[in-house]
Amino acid sequence: MATYSIRKELMNGELQSYGSPRLWRVDETKWELTWNKMVEQWHYLASSAMVGSLVKYFIILDEWIVGAISFCTAAYKLGPRDKHIGWSSTVRQEYLPRMVENNRFLILPCVRIKNLASATLAESVRRLKIDWPDKYGVCPVLIETYVDTSRFTGVCYRAANWVYLGQTQGYSRSAGGFTYHGNKKAIYIHIIDKRFKREFKPGTARLNNAIKELEKMINGIPQWYPSLTEKIGLSKMTDADVRRYLAEHLLPYTPYLGRKEHHRHLVAMTQGLLSDLERKSIEPIALAFEGIDHVRVLTKFMSDAKWHEDAMQKAYQTEFADMLSAEDGMITGDDTCFPKKGHNTVGVARQYCGNTGKIDNCQAAPMVGYVSGKGYGIFDWRLYMPKAWFEDDHRDLRVKCKVPEQLSFETKNKMLLDMILSAHKSGKLKARYVGVDASYGSDSAFLDALPEQLIYFADVRKDQRVFASRPETSIPDYKGKGRRPHIPVTAANPVTVEEIAANESTPFNDVALGIGAKGPIFSKDKIIRVVEVRDDLPGKDIWLYVRQLEDGSLKYSLTNAPMSSTLEEIRRPALLRWSIEQCFKELKDYLGMDHYETRNWVAFHRYMLLSNMSHLFINKLRNRFSAKMHTPGATPYIDHPVPADEFLEAAIQLGKNEPITNAKIKAVPDRPQQVLTIGLVQKFVNAAFVKIGRLREEIDYQLMTAAASFDSHSRAKLKQALAKRESVAT
Repeated sequence: MATYSIRKELMNGELQSYGSPRLWRVDETKWELTWNKMVEQWHYLASSAMVGSLVKYFIILDEWIVGAISFCTAAYKLGPRDKHIGWSSTVRQEYLPRMVENNRFLILPCVRIKNLASATLAESVRRLKIDWPDKYGVCPVLIETYVDTSRFTGVCYRAANWVYLGQTQGYSRSAGGFTYHGNKKAIYIHIIDKRFKREFKPGTARLNNAIKELEKMINGIPQWYPSLTEKIGLSKMTDADVRRYLAEHLLPYTPYLGRKEHHRHLVAMTQGLLSDLERKSIEPIALAFEGIDHVRVLTKFMSDAKWHEDAMQKAYQTEFADMLSAEDGMITGDDTCFPKKGHNTVGVARQYCGNTGKIDNCQAAPMVGYVSGKGYGIFDWRLYMPKAWFEDDHRDLRVKCKVPEQLSFETKNKMLLDMILSAHKSGKLKARYVGVDASYGSDSAFLDALPEQLIYFADVRKDQRVFASRPETSIPDYKGKGRRPHIPVTAANPVTVEEIAANESTPFNDVALGIGAKGPIFSKDKIIRVVEVRDDLPGKDIWLYVRQLEDGSLKYSLTNAPMSSTLEEIRRPALLRWSIEQCFKELKDYLGMDHYETRNWVAFHRYMLLSNMSHLFINKLRNRFSAKMHTPGATPYIDHPVPADEFLEAAIQLGKNEPITNAKIKAVPDRPQQVLTIGLVQKFVNAAFVKIGRLREEIDYQLMTAAASFDSHSRAKLKQALAKRESVAT
């Protein structure tokens, strides 16, 4: 290698006289400085100060260094390239680390050998397939470059079978964003991965054809009642619409399936989870949507087939966040259980089961959800593996259930905390709050480890200890015997939140917390300033929120909302944490998340993924069906909690057709409302591809009565609340 010299004298003639060009990789070697100086001296862009992923080569011909070439990570967004490939933003994000840019290409001025440049480009493709994975662990699928047409024609790229796509917009990145310089460059790309080339053919026609292919896989015959959505004021929607929406939803996930034959299995599983099948395990889904001969095939697809569910989950999380993320959102955390009869299913053990309310044979899975004004869903999940599964007597079962070898025991609290921190750190989910149930809220170490930027609203058990006020602390006097005291003690002992709530000197407040599916949600609450207990000593000043439920029982929560918070601001997250429990209910009741009968680690996580992808699809339809209300209903509307008296006064004004004078309360909401429940949307969906005529009648009836039911519940609640207020007044 050291015998090579940089060519400084004229070198011309035919390429075959010198042989094929070779590439000498010099990045992260002592020769990189020489490469940099060479680029600084002879390349028109001059700068060799490049950052990020890079590989650099000298171009060797005979015994001479005749040029330099380098590659880096491709542009995040490039309109002509992205349009040419025809992918979505979700798929682009997955493939971007595998996109490479040819950012420097120099043939020395003294070297004038015909076809050298195009031959070098061909050799660089061969080398990149080896060197890029060796350095960065991913195989490149596409190379792109930009040619300054005021200096070069780009003929060498065309000769090397690169494709011209168009021009850049003439902007460059600067500290303040983008600056227009007007120097537009020609864009060339070269697809080097055959599978990628098959999946992403140029032009938008490919995308439309892919959607149509998926639509054909979705069973169904047109038998929609066009009047259905009109009866509740929504635009028309047909069977074909639902199938197209589902195909569009699934298309971004198909690149992660490995083989095209798996597309049909993805469609079948999703249809099965969205359908009205009584049991949504693999066998009933296969029988209903693929046929009796495909039961084993679908089982293998979920348990053994090679597809990239981890990458698919990341794509799901990106799409989830893009659709639901909002500034005032809440990251929620809880775990859900799956009762099981046998002992050979991954993660099964005798443990507390929330479904049965006792110690039972079950699996447990901590999950992270998210809720905002745009909707709610599950963002991340993990299967809890009890300690017994890591003992020697479970070794064979771990192998049989395909438990990852590197997995080690973690508590549910540790798992949930890691997922919350990861979700927050990803930057995908905008959030103001984080909410957890009592299993996690009663763990002081868990609360202390939550992101400082988030306000936590954590349920706690009734025996959770706090200080009613900040106690004085001191080190006890030395009594002359034993070790001298050095740990401070408090002058007052902590008490339980139950004891503080029982103190009648702080009365309950009547409040309207929000508007639910059955009208206004009235409640009683207390908000009390307390001090947290840390190692038997006072910690930070926090709030105790006590809510009386409809059955008279009390629910206790702690929040570190700022001391300057208003009562409304402290109450605001009270209803948000409930959303993750609603997710669990919807996923199990409507989408069969707990119906799986597979036993291994892979199948469990794939079932969770497909169930949540189905839930996201229903969320999409809910958002699509959002309607702007123009006519007041039976009850006023609130975005945030207000005192019950204020809400009832507004209700009286609304009933008299008078303007509502309270600025916090409106006759109709400002933004579109998701008027359909998850259950009704699910019926819409499976009605589009399940051939059951009675289902049509059921939906027709439910749609006609949905608004009437809401009004009826609202009027009854308002009447009851007003009567109660009058009785108190007298």
